[in-house]
Amino acid sequence: MTDPLFAYVYDRTAAHRSRRLLDQRLLGCRNTAERYGWQVVGVWIDRGADALRELPAQRPEFLKLVRQLTADGRALGRPVVCLVHNWDRLSADHAVRPAFQRHIAGAGGHTATTFEESDRRTLNTFTRRHP
Repeated sequence: MTDPLFAYVYDRTAAHRSRRLLDQRLLGCRNTAERYGWQVVGVWIDRGADALRELPAQRPEFLKLVRQLTADGRALGRPVVCLVHNWDRLSADHAVRPAFQRHIAGAGGHTATTFEESDRRTLNTFTRRHP
């Protein structure tokens, strides 16, 4: 039997008053991880103004997630995934989103959504490696 994937859940929210939508998205991520037998390592959430920043280097919790993902993936040699509710959790801007995905791919992981979408097959595009 292979070791389960390590799942690193990421989200962002600018709203301070209502946690309901955030809680629903996080529950969706936990349910997805459970459905696939993935082990949730932790949850990282950029909030407020940090959540609105469009570049990976401007989101402190996203960068913490990438550092942890990198360390765990190398130390344990296990597959890792950044799990998000949907692609907009990284960025609503389709031109910017690949920058976030490159960070995840560069850390040795891939990104998946609760809607069964994944960039696993396109990792070489993000890391500029060829098979």
